[in-house]
Amino acid sequence: MPVCVESYNPDWVNWFEELRAPIWEKISTYAVDMVHVGSTSIPGMSAKPIIDIDIVLDDWRVFPKIIEQLAAFGYRHIGDLGIKEREAFKLDTRSKHIHNLYVCHKDSIAYRNHVLLKKHLNENPSDFKRYKELKLSLAESAKDVDEYCRAKTDLILEILAKEGVPEKDLEQIRLENLS
Repeated sequence: MPVCVESYNPDWVNWFEELRAPIWEKISTYAVDMVHVGSTSIPGMSAKPIIDIDIVLDDWRVFPKIIEQLAAFGYRHIGDLGIKEREAFKLDTRSKHIHNLYVCHKDSIAYRNHVLLKKHLNENPSDFKRYKELKLSLAESAKDVDEYCRAKTDLILEILAKEGVPEKDLEQIRLENLS
């Protein structure tokens, strides 16, 4: 199935807020933040029109409460999907906005990966341009979303290295992205 990458849509910020507001109201006593991550969170970036959301914890002991609160919205915990310290949730009903919902620890590699990539692309126009061009090219050439994601890995790792991510963490990200 081809990968759908669209030009930046300023409504993506509003979509995130629509998804975030009711959930945050229920989980804010357990979580430290709820963050819009991924390409839809970067002004001007082309992206798959899927909102990526990280719920950020500073104590994993509250995770069962998060599962319970998200279940009230129809979310089902589906595990880490091969990414350490990033727990994924699937909405069992239809949503107005397609999205991915994750729970991460604030010190996890997965969360730092999301935040540092976003920060770097917002602050470095040449890497922003390279990443955007790569995404658009891969959307045309990749046979599916898995190939698309794997093919972005080298540039993502290069950017994260510029942000000071240690080599052992880069290797973990590489292995997780390529599996």
